Order: sequence, then C-alpha cells, then structure tokens
Amino acid sequence: MMSNGVFDAYQLPDESECPERLNSVNVSEDFSVQYPNFRALNKDALVKLLIENNVAIKSMPVSEIIQAIGRVSERLMDKDDPLRYEALDVMVPTAGISPQMAETILAGMSADWTEKTLTELVEREFTNPKILDSFQRIDSGRSQMVYGFTLNLTVGSGTVPGVGVTALIRALLLKSSVLMKPGLGDVALPVLFARALGEENEVFRKCLAVFYWDGAKERIERKTLEKVGVVVAYGSDDSIRSIRDQVPRKTDVISYSHRLGVGLVGREALSEDKARETAQEVAMSIATFDQRGCVSPQVLYVEQGGQVAPEDWVQVLASGMEELEEQLPAGVLSQEETIGVQQIHAAIGLKQLEGTGVQIYKGTRKSWAVIFEPEIALKWSDCRRVIYVKPITDLMTAKTVLAPGEDYLQTVAIAGASSRKEDIATSLTQIGVTRVTSFQQAPWPKPWWHHDGRSVFQGLFELIDLEDVVD
Repeated sequence: MMSNGVFDAYQLPDESECPERLNSVNVSEDFSVQYPNFRALNKDALVKLLIENNVAIKSMPVSEIIQAIGRVSERLMDKDDPLRYEALDVMVPTAGISPQMAETILAGMSADWTEKTLTELVEREFTNPKILDSFQRIDSGRSQMVYGFTLNLTVGSGTVPGVGVTALIRALLLKSSVLMKPGLGDVALPVLFARALGEENEVFRKCLAVFYWDGAKERIERKTLEKVGVVVAYGSDDSIRSIRDQVPRKTDVISYSHRLGVGLVGREALSEDKARETAQEVAMSIATFDQRGCVSPQVLYVEQGGQVAPEDWVQVLASGMEELEEQLPAGVLSQEETIGVQQIHAAIGLKQLEGTGVQIYKGTRKSWAVIFEPEIALKWSDCRRVIYVKPITDLMTAKTVLAPGEDYLQTVAIAGASSRKEDIATSLTQIGVTRVTSFQQAPWPKPWWHHDGRSVFQGLFELIDLEDVVD
C-alpha cells in the first residue's frame, strides 16, 4: 500500500504480528519506504508460522500455483489495472530509474511470469511436471517425487527490479514457503506481487513473508537460520560471503554474485549498411536496466578489418546512446554515482592530454559515456551507461583478453561472426562463460536459462525415491 509518498515495504502472513514501530528510509526527496522494526519483529514466531503453513501449499497442484501467478502477471501487463499503476509509481523512486525504464522492465519481466511461460518452464525442467505433485514412475524399479524445501530464505540485492519476483516464483513452483528480503532497489515488485497473490488465493497469504530490512545492520539469528531449508542470495562477493558465514553448514546457500557482461562485435557487423543497426542494438543492450544487470555489457571488443573501423564506429554507438536517452532516459544518479562518473571523465581527460588515442563521447545530460581505448587489456566501469570500447584483431583471441575476469564472466553478447560463433563460444567456456547470445536477447534471458551454468531450480529441492518392494 502506498500513500503520501510512503510505501509499505512488507507483506506478512496472516496471523503474524507486525510491530507497531516501523522503520523508514528515504529513497528520494519526496518518497520513502517503511518496514517492520527488525529487532521488534518476532522472527521465531514468523518462521514457525511459515513452516506450519507450508502444508497448505504442498497440497496445491502446481498447475493451480502457475495459474494464480499467471493472473497476477496479467494484471501487471494490463494498462488499466491499479496494480500496474502502483508498481510503476513505486519502481521509479525505489530503483532510481526513469518512468520509461520502469515500463520497459515491467513489460519484459511480466512476460516471463505468465501461465504459458511458467508451464513451459516446468515442462522443460521436469519431463513429467506431475512429479511436483506426487510420485511418478520413472523407471522399472522406482517412482520419484520432487520435494521443495519447507522454507526458502531469499536475500535480494536490489540491483535489477523484478529479480526478486523471479526468485519468489521459483520457490513457489517447488511449493516452498518463502521468507524474502528484497534489496531496496527491488522492493516494489516482490512486495506487490506477494500481496496480489494473496488476493488470488488465501494459501499465499499464509506461506509468504516479504519485507525489507537493512541487511548491513540487522542479521537473522543463527537459531532462526537453522530452521531454513535453503538460502538463495544475490549480491556482491562481500555480501555473499557474509551470508555464508551466518548460515549453518548443513544448509545450502545458492548464490548469485557480481558478474561482468561482455560484448563482442565482429567485422561482419561493421559493414557500412549494418554498422548503424549494430550500434542501436548494442546501445539498447547497454541501456536496459541502466547497465546494472549481470547480463549488461560493461566492455565491448570490436573487431578490426570491417568496412567501419572500431575507432570510427564508436561515434555511431555514441549516436545510438544519445537517441536512447530521449526514448529511454537514464535514472537520476546518486551522489556516489555522480562522483564515480566525474572521476572517470577526469581520468580520461588526462589520458587524452598524454596522446594515448583515447576518445570519450558524453551524453548531453552526462547520463552516458562511450570510451574508446586502444589498450586491449580488460577494463570496465561500475557506473551506469558507461561502456569501454576496445579494438581487437580477431574475436577468436577474446579468450586470452578476457581470462583475467574469468571469476566474473557469465554472459557474452555477439554481433556478426555468425560463421565463427560456435568456435568463439567453445573457447569462452574455458574461462567461465556460461551464456553466449545476441545483444537483443542479452537483457532478457529465458526463464529456463542456465543461470551461472546451472538449472534455475538446482539446489532448491530434493528428489525422493520410492523403490518397488518385492514381497
């Protein structure tokens, strides 16, 4: 619920008690979110309630769960639905994005939460989706059932709006109760989605607890964590490490940490008739999510030998970035982000004075920057819509150049080089790349993508074998 520029960033299960005292944090000059005081919240009672209420969702057919989720997705795509209006209104200040970006993200994310898409997801992951409901015969000697953990604790990062809902849905498809802490930048959709699910079926009002708290200041006690079946954590390496230190050894932690997106542009995409189209596709891939997603390109390697040279193509890319600033404006930068951009501009200015061949193109509103750097060594920025462009003689050598970042590599987008794509992808898998795609598809992986090289359900359930007994 939202009123007077204040969003209630919590959805607790029926019968749980919300502390009278609420904490509050300002996310913009005229907007704040409020949430339960963590220390005053009876977390033991909350966890006990979620575990007890898990019986209700365990008895629901997965098809009914999918239908309920699908109906909420339809509401978020319905331009006349109040839920959509509220989601967009809250996403803008909490995520620090423009209204146009909020609409783009909501449309892209909601498409992954439809009944049709989720049905396809479980059919792809489980040969017989009924295995989620009951024992199913899998061979001549046994039957098998997928059993989601009773309680799933998910800790979000808040970098990209909508990721929290996707994590919530995965847990619900496995019939787990969920205790979720969304990141502040992704607080809107998980809370509103949980609230809307409760309107669809009272079961969801009992097995879901979604609320924000300041993870840097408040931690869940170990005795509470011991009752959790699995922990799903998104965030920086330090955040993941901190969570692992808190969780008992017997409890698995499924982590999604910082990742570096990379773009490769082949000479085939740099012909005079394709260079502009390539630049527009690349610019959109960079701008989506304001370049904050793990799938967002942070550095581009552009192949030499095309009709348009890399040092000339950056001007075309800059034009594409400026066009997008009109169509899909960037969000307002925080003070820290503003300082980061200023430091980059100053550093590039010094390099230009040194005659290093570095070029920089800046947006008229200083909301983006394209930096051409002849030095081929891997380099990227943590700032929004700032892309490094580097020339490379042959994309087949990208493996060597990218190797220093192998701990962070995941998604690589490629334009052109269609006849060489498989060979390039094969070489990149040796340094940790788990997804090679196009610039158009990079921001929007399918729900069944292998996130960091594994099934999206991996680690979230147990397989129960029922063996035939011979009397």
